[in-house]
Amino acid sequence: MNKTEEEISKTIKTNKGFNMKIILSGGGSGEDTKEVDEKFASLLDKNKPLLYIPIAIDNIKHPYPDCLKWLRLTFDNFGIKNYEMWTEGDLKKSKDVSPSNFSGIYIGGGNTPYLLKKLKETGFWEFLKEAIESDIPIYGGSAGATIFSKTIKYSLYSDKNWVGINELTGMNVLSGYEIMVHYKKEEKDKLINISEENKSENIIALTEKNGLYVNSKEVVVIGKEPAFVFNNGKIRNVPVGEVLLIKPNFKE
Repeated sequence: MNKTEEEISKTIKTNKGFNMKIILSGGGSGEDTKEVDEKFASLLDKNKPLLYIPIAIDNIKHPYPDCLKWLRLTFDNFGIKNYEMWTEGDLKKSKDVSPSNFSGIYIGGGNTPYLLKKLKETGFWEFLKEAIESDIPIYGGSAGATIFSKTIKYSLYSDKNWVGINELTGMNVLSGYEIMVHYKKEEKDKLINISEENKSENIIALTEKNGLYVNSKEVVVIGKEPAFVFNNGKIRNVPVGEVLLIKPNFKE
């Protein structure tokens, strides 16, 4: 029997036995994300396939088979040899498949509004929630990371909302914190202004050389560079290896 979204969400929020294992990457690749990728690989059961969801990307410029080749080049060196890729037509299979069939789930970057819309309308959103409940490691890169914040509204500064979605609520695994990816230092003043306009919100800015390791005890910065938290015009620098947030939780 399939669980409803409300039932799964309630279970996750009340079940103290689960342990989130989520990697959120700022959107880099290759050598820039070596430490981030290696951390994810260390969490995987190499006897099971890694499920790859590349649908956010422009598959005209980057055909899905080429995306899978890229993923293999990234993780083969870490001992990952078994992959399964789902594209748009496959996502509804999530209603009949258990997340425990996979070693982990990798959600790639691209257009964030399109990604969120497709994951929710196909039922894959509930599959992701069940994966979190089942301690399945999840990697979100760029757009794939943004969907785990409170909302995806800050992605709209760079991503066109050509699918026209109005409901921007994300998975919200960071106690209400928002995420901006591909952050560059020259964007500091822009984010200061944005944070002043949204005074009550904490915005985590991730570069292409860092990420976050989210578990049920803490959120730790990983990679090569510090992360930054913007709040009401102020900036907090969080170096690699330091805790950004203690005991992250789901918030309504």
